[in-house]
Amino acid sequence: MGELSGERMRILAELSERAWEDHRLRTEVSDRLRAERSAAVSEERRLALGLTEEWRHENALQAAKFRDGERARERAQLAEGLEFFGTFSTETLTAFDQDLQSDGPFAAAMRISRHDPNPAYPHGATEGFVRSFRTSHSGERFIQDFLAFRPHNHEIILDAYRALGLAETVGLTDLAAETYSLPAVENVLLIGEALRSVQRHRQHGLVISAGYSYGDEMHERCKHLQHLTPNFAHWLLTHAPSDPELVSKLFVGRGGVFGLTLEGLSADRFMRDLNHYRNRRRY
Repeated sequence: MGELSGERMRILAELSERAWEDHRLRTEVSDRLRAERSAAVSEERRLALGLTEEWRHENALQAAKFRDGERARERAQLAEGLEFFGTFSTETLTAFDQDLQSDGPFAAAMRISRHDPNPAYPHGATEGFVRSFRTSHSGERFIQDFLAFRPHNHEIILDAYRALGLAETVGLTDLAAETYSLPAVENVLLIGEALRSVQRHRQHGLVISAGYSYGDEMHERCKHLQHLTPNFAHWLLTHAPSDPELVSKLFVGRGGVFGLTLEGLSADRFMRDLNHYRNRRRY
């Protein structure tokens, strides 16, 4: 029991050290870049813009006040995030740490590393992960489910939580063990991922803008898309359709079956994506 307690303390201490150091370096980089931008504006340019010394002083005070408030909020969120990780089971913490130590799939999906602060990533990756994990990834069940199913896109796990109406304490691995099976639940994720992929591929082809506006246009085009609705997820679990049955249900007659958005989608492209994800499956 003492060994387990000691291992928990080590994992949490190392995560805390990395996260706080990441926060420190991110704020240092931010301060340096701000100072460099300010220094790059010549006195002549300031005068031409009518930026008086009094205005600059007042603006600097207001900016510093806002910045200090934001950083205080971030530090509070970081402390709360670390405290939240401390509520995880030893099993989950150990699995998380083993993945992190090997720069495994979960660490890659979250863009964090045991080497953080890591020059390969922007400073703030580990800090941001810890600060936002509870609100963005639904707690320790998300780690368990990701490592059990290892989806191509981790967002499909969150989509499945919503589609299946799972309570906050119930994960997909729990659902598989208690009611269905790991392959059955994984099939829902694979099919959901494939539909999501072909939908976004089609929307990508419709985007006409470029540069900074590209992301905004893609976001607008994808807001209405539905790839894993409650009716569809439950039908997959209870009927376990064959591929011909699935294609027939989705692509013959269509009509927005299950509330999915299938307009302009190809059954062939859907099956190619689905088989691609299946080839990566673990079962």
